Amino acid sequence: MLLNPCKKQKEIEYISIHDFLTGIYNRRYFVEAFMKFDHPNYYPLGLMMVDLNGLKILNDAYGHDKGDIALKEVARVLNEETQKEDIVCRIGGDEFAIIFKNTQVLILDKIKDNIGRKLSQVFVENIPLSVAVGYEVKLDEVRTFEEIMKNAENQMYRNKLTEGKSIRNNSIKAILKTLTDKFEEEKIHSDRVSHYCRLIGQKLNIKTDDLNELEIAGLFHDIGKISIPDHILHKKSFLSKEDYEIIKTHTENGYNILRAADKYSNLAEYALTHHEHWNGLGYPRGLSKEEIPLFSRIIAIADAYEAMTSDRVYRKAMSQEDAVREIIRCSGSQFDPLIARIFVEEVLGFDFDSDMS
Repeated sequence: MLLNPCKKQKEIEYISIHDFLTGIYNRRYFVEAFMKFDHPNYYPLGLMMVDLNGLKILNDAYGHDKGDIALKEVARVLNEETQKEDIVCRIGGDEFAIIFKNTQVLILDKIKDNIGRKLSQVFVENIPLSVAVGYEVKLDEVRTFEEIMKNAENQMYRNKLTEGKSIRNNSIKAILKTLTDKFEEEKIHSDRVSHYCRLIGQKLNIKTDDLNELEIAGLFHDIGKISIPDHILHKKSFLSKEDYEIIKTHTENGYNILRAADKYSNLAEYALTHHEHWNGLGYPRGLSKEEIPLFSRIIAIADAYEAMTSDRVYRKAMSQEDAVREIIRCSGSQFDPLIARIFVEEVLGFDFDSDMS
């Protein structure tokens, strides 16, 4: 059956001016609409710029499907908090714009507050949605569209700088909570690794501020596992080669998540490199010896020891003695030999050089 030519033409016209994901107007229509209504009959003409905070963190942690849900939710709230005659558009990846005809600053300020409040009550996974908002009002024909848009954007970016840091930091905490709430084993593992890291750091005489960072690094080292499919993390048998290759991506996933937040930016490097080996045969970069950050070398030993001495769904825990033998055996190949010795002797209280066979 042939499509009605008029219907097909309307569909083409609709697609050409609407955003495919959210269903609101797109950038092309936004520019055309502003030019159309840039006329004294519509002054004061308001322009509001809206930017979704933390979209990259959402995409890195949970996948683009979750990021798409967040974008749709922003579009929904923008539509709900504006009038039918207002023009709501998505003009970029995480950017939206709204055109208001015959408006006032007080109205725009109220709408801005309503948008922020309503989105703070919308959660994608454990993360509340947040936007940066800026607006400008055109009162006459003197100032150009470009100037109005730039002023609105600058106000939006100032808003983003003020609030963005804490929002990103809170998003990281929410991601870790999602992981540890879903997998109790991961919560126990992270807590214990963090504890062992601090004990090793104390024996290395690391100063207090750095010691606190090391402890947090141990807590966050596996945050990239949030991106690993649940069926692999829940698997009750040994991992296949394919599964293992997927698991290995958690270091890079963790790096991408953590580097997005200023407070945790240093931790990103440790999450990336805690599976590097002293002999250069680890992943993902194949770093060796002192090329590997000190905190990553500490995490590597704490991580391995905790994993060996804990029950897993596919095996029982090793005895402490067997785990210590493994740390000693891998000293100088997988592990930094100095840190391995300090951990075995000064943290665990075993003789590194004794025959434990």
